[in-house]
Amino acid sequence: MKSFLKIICVAMTVGMFILGGCTQDVNDEDVFTEETESTVPAPHKKADGSKYRLAYVDYDEYLPASKQLGYILEGLEEYGWIKEGSLPFTAEEIDKKELSTKQIYERCLSADLGEYIEFVDGGFFYIGYDDENEIAESLKERAGKDIDLVITFGTSPGVFVKSLDLPVPMIDFSATDPVASGIIDSATEGTGNPNVWAQVEASVPLRQLKYYHSLKPFNRLGMIVYGDEIVSGVPDVMKAAEEIGFSVVKYNVDIRSRETQEELDEYYAMVKSEFERMADEDIDAFFFTADLVNDPEYLAEMFEPLYEKNIPVYALDDVNTVYKGALMIISAYDFENVGRFVADAITRILDGENADSLPCVYTSAPYICLNLDVARRIDYPLSFDFLAACDEIYTEDKTNE
Repeated sequence: MKSFLKIICVAMTVGMFILGGCTQDVNDEDVFTEETESTVPAPHKKADGSKYRLAYVDYDEYLPASKQLGYILEGLEEYGWIKEGSLPFTAEEIDKKELSTKQIYERCLSADLGEYIEFVDGGFFYIGYDDENEIAESLKERAGKDIDLVITFGTSPGVFVKSLDLPVPMIDFSATDPVASGIIDSATEGTGNPNVWAQVEASVPLRQLKYYHSLKPFNRLGMIVYGDEIVSGVPDVMKAAEEIGFSVVKYNVDIRSRETQEELDEYYAMVKSEFERMADEDIDAFFFTADLVNDPEYLAEMFEPLYEKNIPVYALDDVNTVYKGALMIISAYDFENVGRFVADAITRILDGENADSLPCVYTSAPYICLNLDVARRIDYPLSFDFLAACDEIYTEDKTNE
């Protein structure tokens, strides 16, 4: 079987502003390259005739992860490594993020995915909920025996699995900055470990903030960070502040349990008070980052103190935050092609290539989503050129694409 993956690195111009910028060791020459073609390895079984067995490590029930995992599996199906028509979920379920990654995994366990790939029973883990020592013990015991490859989503799971030094490859996708977090050594000069690969998206926070600032310049940017600053893109925010010329007002929120309803209520009461305090900081823009509020139903309440003072809320991650109250997101929205890119890396590693020899950088075409109701409420300037550049304009009663 011969299939082609087109790796297209894109810059987008909106008005006179060009989205650029990259992670620490990626420059424009690295990222903005000509279109290339890559021949995906033909599907095959292991040397002993058995299937390749996959495990998966996530952080928590973050629904955007399910959409990305779904497109990776669709990529493997497109390349013939998963039997056509065997994936146990619909495109609508994935696009609407109706399933968690754990639900996708469990469905795949009971599905016949074909001759080449299967998921391992008991091989799914949430490091945000489960005991990390028990996860580590299980992965170390099973890696190389009934686990051939571990897929991880995001920064914390990638760092965690990398630290175990397993004798099998790991694939990480959607980490904010795999280089800064130590998952890989470099995005362009080898990952530094033959068993470790990570998808790199060229400096999303830096690119976003350059764009947001071009629309309506701000002098003081507020942000509330939950847990790991690398996950929230703080290094890139600080780099953007230096390059563009604005200051950052940053609050850090301690990691705490949110498993019970009582714990959840206490946590969101605390976060709400932080938003109220931030609204009094004389900021003129706010950058909403990852993991702070995982349930989008809480967002409108959190943003209210900011909107009372006409402070725009720009989002780092997940278009759902715009549907639930953020003003705008310019996101890496090309899930389908990112899925193909990660699937391509998986097939090559299963075919015997070293992970550190594979390309890691994929730069998605930007996707702009605007909440028109919020824009009108805070008197946000909306030029014709900007509205024409939006991919999606959301209002309370409908979404226009």
